[in-house]
Amino acid sequence: MLKVKTENAAGNIIAVMFPAETLQSLGISGGDEIDVTTTDNALILRPVTQGDSDIQKATEKVFSRWDKVFTELARGTEADK
Repeated sequence: MLKVKTENAAGNIIAVMFPAETLQSLGISGGDEIDVTTTDNALILRPVTQGDSDIQKATEKVFSRWDKVFTELARGTEADK
């Protein structure tokens, strides 16, 4: 298990610091975007690839365009209630 340090940064931010070799082994460099997922009191970190970024932009575009439709679908029909 790897133990890392936290440090108070400017404002309301806490930085988590990892050894450079750990991040390099994951293909992460300073300034890279990292996807963070939380599950069962754990953090899952992974580098965001260009493909991930393209998919995210496309997904945001679809949801933005069809937001009202998705909202109505989520409400369901009277028969669903």
